[in-house]
Amino acid sequence: MLSRIRLTFKQHRFETLAVTIVCVGLTAAALIEAFRLNSLNVPLSCLQSYQGSFVDPSQGPITAAQAHCNELAKSFSDMKGSLDMNLVQLLLLLVPLLTGIVVGAPLVAREIEQGTAPLSWALSGSRRRWLLGKVLAGVLLLASLMLAVGLAANVLEGALNPGLNPYNSFSNYLGRGVIDVFWALAAFAGTFALGTLFGRTMPAVVIALVVCFFVRGVWDAGMTHYVLRPFAIEQVLPDQPQQGYVAYGPGSGFADMFVYSKSYIDGKEATDAQVNDWYQQNMVCVPTPTQSASASPADSSSPSASSSPGPQATPGNPNMGVACQTPTIDPSHFPQQIQYVLPGSWYWQTVAMESGVLLLGSLFCGAIAFVWVDRRRPY
Repeated sequence: MLSRIRLTFKQHRFETLAVTIVCVGLTAAALIEAFRLNSLNVPLSCLQSYQGSFVDPSQGPITAAQAHCNELAKSFSDMKGSLDMNLVQLLLLLVPLLTGIVVGAPLVAREIEQGTAPLSWALSGSRRRWLLGKVLAGVLLLASLMLAVGLAANVLEGALNPGLNPYNSFSNYLGRGVIDVFWALAAFAGTFALGTLFGRTMPAVVIALVVCFFVRGVWDAGMTHYVLRPFAIEQVLPDQPQQGYVAYGPGSGFADMFVYSKSYIDGKEATDAQVNDWYQQNMVCVPTPTQSASASPADSSSPSASSSPGPQATPGNPNMGVACQTPTIDPSHFPQQIQYVLPGSWYWQTVAMESGVLLLGSLFCGAIAFVWVDRRRPY
C-alpha cells in the first residue's frame, strides 16, 4: 500500500507540488499578517474606546493620552482593513475547497483519459484496492496541509480580534481550524467521485466548483436553521455593554453565534406582523396645523415639556405637519425581543458536529466512487 501511495504522489506530482506551495505560502502569509497586527501592541482598552472619526463634543477636549490611544487604534483598524489582509482572509476561506478539487479531479479521471487505467487495474489485482491507494495518498496530503492552514488561520483570527480566544469563539469559525481539513476532504471526495462517474477531468472540475461553492454558500444558513437551532439558548449580555467602535473582549457577545430570535408581547410569543400591528395601534401620528407666519409669538401657546418637537411641514401642504406622540405605557408591556445563541464556550462541540456532517458527506461520495469503479468502462 505504501508503494501505491508513493506512486500516486509521483503520478500527480504537479498537483501535489502546486497545492503544497500554495498551502505553505498561505500559512506563512497568515502568520506574517498576525505578527504585523500583534507588533502594533495596541491595548485592548484603546480598541474598546475608539470611536473612529466621530468626536463627541460633550466629552470635552481629547487628552494627549487619548489621542495617542486613538492613533494606535486607527493604525490597527487600517491594517485590519488593508488589501493584503483581505486577500489573505479570502484565500483562507477558498483554499480548502480549491485544493480538494485540484487533488481529486485527476485522481481517477486522468488514467481513464490517458488509457492507462486497464493496466493499473490489472497490476493492482483489484480496482477498489487501486482506488484505495490513491484516496489514502490524497487524504494524507490534504489533511496535513489543511491542518497547518487552519491553525495559521486561528492565529490570525486571534490577532484580528484581541481579547477573544479563537478556540472559544464562533467568529469566522467555518474558515479556520480543524474544520478546514473536513472541508478539503469533502471537496476531494466529491470531486474524485465525479471523476469516477464521468471519466473526464474537466467536467469533474466544473461540476465540483459549482456544487462545492453552492454548498459552502448555503451551509451556514442550513446548519443554523435545521441542525443547531434546537441547541440555542437565550443570550445574556452584560449590564453595561462595551460602547467602542468595535466590540472586543470577553462578554461582548461577539464570541457567540446568533441562531434566531423571538418577540413577545405581554409574555406571549408574537410574530413580526403582530409586533408591527402593536406599534401601529399604540403609536399615534396625527396632522396638526403649523403656526402662521403672520401670527405673533404671543398668539402661540408655549409648548409643554412633554410635547413632541414642532411638526414639520409636508410638501403638499406647508401649513400642515405631523406630530407623533408616544402614549404613556408601562415599559414592561412593550414588545420584547429575545435572541437565542450558541455560546462561544460550545465552539468545540459545534465544530465536531459540523465536521462530522462533512465527514459523512465525504464517506457517502467515496462510497459512490468505490461502488462505481468496478462498473467503470476503461475509457
